[in-house]
Amino acid sequence: MIPKYEQIKTDLLSEIKNHTFIPGDRFYSESDIKKEYNVSSITAVKALNELTSAGYLYRIQGKGTFVTKSKVSQSVKFSDIELHPLGEENVKVLSIEKGNSKDILNELGLTEDDIYYRVCRLRFFGKTPYLLPITYLPKKFIKDTNFNNINDYSSIYDKIRKDFNIDFYSFSSVETNEIVFPNDSKITNLLKLSFREPAVKQIKHSYLPDGTVAEYIVSYKHWKYFKTKIEVNAV
Repeated sequence: MIPKYEQIKTDLLSEIKNHTFIPGDRFYSESDIKKEYNVSSITAVKALNELTSAGYLYRIQGKGTFVTKSKVSQSVKFSDIELHPLGEENVKVLSIEKGNSKDILNELGLTEDDIYYRVCRLRFFGKTPYLLPITYLPKKFIKDTNFNNINDYSSIYDKIRKDFNIDFYSFSSVETNEIVFPNDSKITNLLKLSFREPAVKQIKHSYLPDGTVAEYIVSYKHWKYFKTKIEVNAV
């Protein structure tokens, strides 16, 4: 039997997608849902929380619940546009280190007794550096911890495919991008940025089919070589 809050959530989502409410409209309150469906506060709140977590609603303290202004009922595609000659790209592995920082363990969904490996690389086109990806991997994806040739990890996905027959390219992932002014001189020096120039900080989590984290990546991209295309499909 489908839980009551799931039934309510489905009904409410249908109203949003059918444009009964448009982006920015005030949405039903907890009291409205309790009265309409004759349910408890717990059930009403759970239905609203599910829709809020999914990005369909947002709340303003003291004002109410509103329909998000993002295009939740449309398919949106984001694509990075490469602004450099693709044929000239090369990668240098700067370091591979073992770590157990609590913050990184949390990002990887690991316990405090676990360890991970930090792979720092620098991407170039020609002799120009443009991307500094720092990849954190659970130890289960590192086969040889002696790292006799760290350049084997110039392509981490290819290395993992070779060692474990696992295709990271096929995994689902979530990525965020923000403009930052790095205060770490190592980052600015590697990307040849002046203190007045920004970088694009990209944070990515990839997930195994069971939902656990496969990798956590923090990258810094030179602002000159970042461009994103957004495509919205009509409903």
